[in-house]
Amino acid sequence: MAERRNWTEDEVTEALSLYLRLPFGKFHSRTPQIIRMAERIKRTPSSVAMKLSNLAALDETLPQKGLAKASAMGRQVWARFRRDPSFVLVAFEAQLQPSRPQMPGFSEQRQADWIAKQSEVTRRAVVQRRGQSFFREMILNNYRSRCALTGLDDARLLTASHIIGWQEDDTHRLYPENGICLNALHDRAFDRHLISFDDDYRMILADDLPSETKRKLTAGASERLQLPERFLPGPAFLMHHRQRMVERQNTPPLG
Repeated sequence: MAERRNWTEDEVTEALSLYLRLPFGKFHSRTPQIIRMAERIKRTPSSVAMKLSNLAALDETLPQKGLAKASAMGRQVWARFRRDPSFVLVAFEAQLQPSRPQMPGFSEQRQADWIAKQSEVTRRAVVQRRGQSFFREMILNNYRSRCALTGLDDARLLTASHIIGWQEDDTHRLYPENGICLNALHDRAFDRHLISFDDDYRMILADDLPSETKRKLTAGASERLQLPERFLPGPAFLMHHRQRMVERQNTPPLG
């Protein structure tokens, strides 16, 4: 039987990483990801599932709440995540490597030692890939793995689109409110500021788009974004994106 003990900060952080990438309806002891985490940290699947529900009680973006009771450690970890989501990446890495021997929780020092051995270029590439993978899983989960404009539900054709681009501002890269699940075509248009969205989540088409392109982009697309289960697109992020679209249209082409 798993030893009864208080949850550590590392364990709660790992639970949070899983919480962000699982649908609310899968917070139960039969979910494979919950079972694997429980085995790794020497807890029962039921206790891990309950911890995810405790975290849901702290999620102010959810229409429904989880268990009302939330620990002081849970509140501390949630508050840290809302300030800087990037700290969950070490926990995400632990969940990607379930076969690696682990002490209860996981070893941040072991991860830090491994990273330290890499060159700076390699280290940055690893962190970037890890962050992009985490962001994709989180955003697709929020949108039930459906394009927010067309309802397309094949993950191979879906993208976790950044509202403020990955390269544009590294401080907002992993905020869940900075992502929208879009199909490949609309993601390309969104990334190039050819389309945007207003404060009511209605699609805006750039003035300089050819009429046939406008028709293709609106065909089969809903007038407004189908909103996620949690973490609505941030109004400030959308405003920034619209401003970038205006700037692009007002910039004379080169040559």
